Amino acid sequence: MILRCLAICLLIFFVSCDNKEEKVHVQKALTINEIQLIGTHNSYKKAIPGPLLNKIKGENPEMAESLDYSHPNLWKQLEAGLRLFELDVYHDPEGGKFSNPLGKEMVDSLQWDNGFDKPGFKVFHVQDIDFLSHHALFREYLKDLKAWSSFHPHHLPIFISINAKDENYPDLGFTEAIPFDQEAFKLLDKEIVDYLGTEKLITPRSIQGDFKDLKTAVLESGWPELDEARGKFIFILDEGEEKIGKYLAKGEGLIFVNVPEEHPMSAIHIINDPINHHDQISEYVKKGYIVRTRADAGTKEARLNDTKRSEMAFSSGAQLISTDYYQADARWEGEYKVQFDEAAYARVNPVVSKNKTSLQSLSEEMAQAINIDPQAFLLAEKELDAVILDVRTQEEVAQGLIPGAVNIDVLQDDFAEKIATLDKNQKVLVYCKVGGRSKKAADLLVGKGFSQVFNLEGGYDLWKKNGYPVKQ
Repeated sequence: MILRCLAICLLIFFVSCDNKEEKVHVQKALTINEIQLIGTHNSYKKAIPGPLLNKIKGENPEMAESLDYSHPNLWKQLEAGLRLFELDVYHDPEGGKFSNPLGKEMVDSLQWDNGFDKPGFKVFHVQDIDFLSHHALFREYLKDLKAWSSFHPHHLPIFISINAKDENYPDLGFTEAIPFDQEAFKLLDKEIVDYLGTEKLITPRSIQGDFKDLKTAVLESGWPELDEARGKFIFILDEGEEKIGKYLAKGEGLIFVNVPEEHPMSAIHIINDPINHHDQISEYVKKGYIVRTRADAGTKEARLNDTKRSEMAFSSGAQLISTDYYQADARWEGEYKVQFDEAAYARVNPVVSKNKTSLQSLSEEMAQAINIDPQAFLLAEKELDAVILDVRTQEEVAQGLIPGAVNIDVLQDDFAEKIATLDKNQKVLVYCKVGGRSKKAADLLVGKGFSQVFNLEGGYDLWKKNGYPVKQ
């Protein structure tokens, strides 16, 4: 007994000595202000058609140059890894307000979105001259975001800045925009809730909690841990004092607002010039605020292959970095583009995370099959390069199937052998009659090393009931 006690005492002694010599590093979880994200400015924007751009250039060459950029649709940007977007929103409660822009006759009819005729907020850049976007309706972007999110529930938080556009140009004869008032902002909040759902949002109230105001909460308690924020969205109103006042006057809102630091709603700041305001951005970031800045503007940096502004944006520690060139435009010599090392669009923020070793992975992958509803399945079928896998019997398939589907019966003994012929790096959309067999098949696919597998909830029966296309 005495020897045993002595052994324990010696063990404690040596462990305590080791602890004095080697500090134990406890890895802390990253919070959402401790990462940096690259995303797009005017994320919705399609290219201005050549004839219209030439007409603008004839009247204002500098303006034409500044408008000469575009982006792929939001789904493709999300698939590329972007988690920061900007949408310009116009109020159009009755519909049709912006259906006949001056430049419409210069646009291919296939490029025109009839959503302009429908009631609801519209998304585009400048009325009458730069009006083409991937969706006319704001709610269609929200649908895309929710559907994509359902496919990637472990994604990093997605930040979306909103410009409430109501500028008018009476001297140019442009369509008159409707001013944003409190009622318009109430409708904007409602549309976000209707098409995304409050459960998908990080809001000012959720950050403020029991603190007296949002600013105090941010500075004293900080932001949520990254894992708590995965799968969610954060909206920011990028406007001046007058519109911000109207938004706040309507009552508690869902959107963070860009206000001076001394304001009680101070939390996320938009400081677009990282060259002249580099130190201010860094100061705000170190205090605990989130800052959005811009790596380029007006196509100037891309045309000159000038990376100074993007480099200053990176080193400032701004968490949100907006660009028109997350991919290079082949027209400009030098192939200017804004990316982190290894062509990444997200990284741990070096300004506020220096002392965190190894750090938390930014990976968004999940080692499990994901259930999705028919609407999300339909969008994925259109937007993703995926295999559609029908795992029903031949008799069931003879009654109809989803167009483009490949049939491999999960009940057959050779199912595992046949799925081995599929590309494990490709996304797989799986369905059966009502969702039971396809869930089992999806789990089998994951077990075989397929990294992105999605199961249609409700199966073929619910798909057909909802009126989605089938092939007889």
